[in-house]
Amino acid sequence: MSKATVFAKLDRIFHPRSVALLGASNKQGKIGRVFMERFLEMGFQKFYPVNPGESEILGVKAYRTLADTPDPVDLAIVVTPTDSVLAAVKECASKKVQAIVIATSGFAETGEKGKELEQEMVRIARESGARVIGPNCIGIYCPSSRLPFLQGPGKESGSVGVVSQSGFFADFLTLTVTSNGIAFSKAISCGNESDLNAIDFLEYLGEDPQTKTIVSYVEGIKDGRRFYHVSKEISKKKPIILWKGGRTEAGARAAISHTGALAGSPRVWEGVLRQAGIISVNSFEEVLDCLYAFHLQPLPKGRRVGIISGPGGTAVGTTDRCLELGLEVPRFSMHTIERLHKALPPVGGSVNNPVDLSLASLVAPTVHRDAIRIVAEDEGIDMLLLIGVVGGKLLRDLILEAMSDIKARKPLVVTLMAGPMQSVAQDFPLLLRSGISVYSDATRAAKALAMLFEHARFRARVSNGATHK
Repeated sequence: MSKATVFAKLDRIFHPRSVALLGASNKQGKIGRVFMERFLEMGFQKFYPVNPGESEILGVKAYRTLADTPDPVDLAIVVTPTDSVLAAVKECASKKVQAIVIATSGFAETGEKGKELEQEMVRIARESGARVIGPNCIGIYCPSSRLPFLQGPGKESGSVGVVSQSGFFADFLTLTVTSNGIAFSKAISCGNESDLNAIDFLEYLGEDPQTKTIVSYVEGIKDGRRFYHVSKEISKKKPIILWKGGRTEAGARAAISHTGALAGSPRVWEGVLRQAGIISVNSFEEVLDCLYAFHLQPLPKGRRVGIISGPGGTAVGTTDRCLELGLEVPRFSMHTIERLHKALPPVGGSVNNPVDLSLASLVAPTVHRDAIRIVAEDEGIDMLLLIGVVGGKLLRDLILEAMSDIKARKPLVVTLMAGPMQSVAQDFPLLLRSGISVYSDATRAAKALAMLFEHARFRARVSNGATHK
């Protein structure tokens, strides 16, 4: 698919005027029932359940065949049993459906016969002008078009885009992140990629004006050269946070049985990701950590970190971690030190970098605000890491008040040590919804800053025309 046409050709898939669900069901525990519920929750208007054994499903008129539906169908979702999918695709071809999502599994991931069946389905679809997403996927989530995922992440539109070969990753990520107040533009689960693949959707999101940050999970790529060039071009303007599955031999075997993907050499992958400017992560936690940093914070101008901490010991350990990650924790300017001396109580603390707020941070929480304001104004500091011993609305308001006075915005990441993890976690949605990147551990916060700096360095290199240093 050429770059000149990829956005125009794929954009219509995300904005269908009508949708048919082949395999819609009244029965609890069926995927066809769950999709029915989600489409009704989203309020999609021209929605046609198709099931030869039902006349009505959840109060909606059902149709025996796709041909019986009264209007043209732009998008069809197939959730029928594996041995019925080929017939369903033929129905879609006869109806001139523009795009077909095949949620059903049991194809290329099972072996050569399944792969041949996939190819036959794609051949039939393409001859009629349709494109195929899947099989073995959950399709498309697009809040602005009222297209749902299975776990129902919501109707609010945002600016995070997702491309995933794993359906559960895409579904669980959108559910988790929307619960913290960050919404999505589009999310795609592309499964076995019998037709449209992750590179197609990456390129689409790279050109999508609604998408500012991209998250991806892949196990294998069919065209490595195209993936590299597309990703590098996107990385110049939007961050791509990517979790690559199948790096080990055992993981590669699992990838084949999961989506039928060939994982490729770990060493080659590492080089490709680095040179393309991709933010490479190795766990779901790291996906969230990077997303909360890249989506909410600006890129830093350098690697110099100012650490502000209530507990002194944690500040020392965090300093070590920052240095191990290639960041710097420099001395403050004399002007900053003098200001901190005046602002902070004289007992038990330190105004060096890291700043030790001592017990004053508990009895006089406003020192968090004062220290943030002063350190952020130091021209020798590029980003801030706060370890707070208060949380909730109080800390949120202190941070927002401090940062509102800073002319040049700098990245700020926050770790909460205001109580047991179970209680502290309740503050995360409040802070994230307020644009504050928050973490349960200071080492994770430091890693997020290191990722921000590395991507900023990549952007600087490509702007100067040197991408291989």
